[in-house]
Amino acid sequence: MARIKRKKNRYISDQTILEESIRTLRTNLSFSSVDKENKVFLVTSSKPEEGKSTISVGLARSIALNGEKVLLIDCDFRNPSISKISKNYHKEGLVDYLVNGVELRNVKIKDDMVSNLELILAGIKPPNPSEILGSKKFKTFIDGIKKHYSYVIIDTPPVGVLTDAAIVSTMVDGVVMVVSQNKTTDSELDLAMKNLKNVGANIVGFVFNKVDIKNIESYGYGKE
Repeated sequence: MARIKRKKNRYISDQTILEESIRTLRTNLSFSSVDKENKVFLVTSSKPEEGKSTISVGLARSIALNGEKVLLIDCDFRNPSISKISKNYHKEGLVDYLVNGVELRNVKIKDDMVSNLELILAGIKPPNPSEILGSKKFKTFIDGIKKHYSYVIIDTPPVGVLTDAAIVSTMVDGVVMVVSQNKTTDSELDLAMKNLKNVGANIVGFVFNKVDIKNIESYGYGKE
């Protein structure tokens, strides 16, 4: 009798893993808001190039696709990348509003992909990002803008390198930490966590990014 050949190992793609992880994060954030008015979340990492901005864009779009009205803000004034990742472009941004008096309606833009998502890009590069983020005007902006959205997602610089994220973390409902597998060291993560805890930040979750999918087997995938 002829043998039935088993199929070769199948592995889920990087993109599918990322999308599923973001959906899980979205669900977890929604559960964290059941008994609270949690709606403003900061996304950061311990150091650059861990994928925090990609996670920010993906999370904002995922929540918006779920029927919620979402605002994504690029507060990484030193190295803004939300525009490039999301492929949304606008000359003026948050710094123009906070420093140069540009009207808020002139810095908000609609996402080209998801109708329920609006963005505020970073705008011009200022010489004093930490001072701007720690200003009373920025806090007033956050307090006012969140009243108009179901969720606000804020992308900031790495908290283990600069003080910007720690400053903003005192004004939001929760912090999501992005950790890159095999890149983020224990000492780097410890420093980042220490910086957040020192200001009383509410850390609501971790995202393990850039995971080696060859080591992952889940239901319906992997060896047969």
